Amino acid sequence: MSRQLALRMSPAVAFYQVDLAEAEQLLIKWRHPLHLPDDEHPEGRPYTRPYGSLPFIMEDRGRCAATVVLASTINTSVCKSRGWHRYNTVDLARIARSPDRRDEQCLRAVLRIAREYLVPLWLGTYARWDARSAELCGQPQIEALSSTSLPGTPGQMYRFDGFQQIRTSKGPKGGGRQKASAANEIADGARGLWVYRYPEPVRLDGNR
Repeated sequence: MSRQLALRMSPAVAFYQVDLAEAEQLLIKWRHPLHLPDDEHPEGRPYTRPYGSLPFIMEDRGRCAATVVLASTINTSVCKSRGWHRYNTVDLARIARSPDRRDEQCLRAVLRIAREYLVPLWLGTYARWDARSAELCGQPQIEALSSTSLPGTPGQMYRFDGFQQIRTSKGPKGGGRQKASAANEIADGARGLWVYRYPEPVRLDGNR
């Protein structure tokens, strides 16, 4: 078998859509700050966002190197002044890499691939989301990708990849039906909301 054919059958680097449990396992194994063990979850905090999600892993010759979870935005409104809301914005809920030294520089590439190639897969995944997006926007479309930098981090990966910081905020302290955010326990608890606006909306027809 030729090397070229072998690479086509078993690519050197590839992204795969996976079950949420597989992405969650990696987030815990790789000690993502939001999935560290605590008294309630000694094996590591699970992924508990009660919204639609679309998880992926990146493999390097069959070895898990990074994971990404796309999700519905937590808040119905993302930024009223710019017209971004839950039904034209997708949230990059998690992005993480393996602690292996081979993967130290991979996250920016993972971010760009997620932004350009994985986010469009959100369209057509949730019929109710598509219907509401069409109702509000004329047709199902994604105008922006949002993500949140963890407390204590400057968000440089987003800043240098075309994202704009919209605001800084702290999560709920808990009480009633709201659970305290795990991010509250990191540094000062303040996290930044970053948004990348697509030059043209991403649509089901593949044009933008």
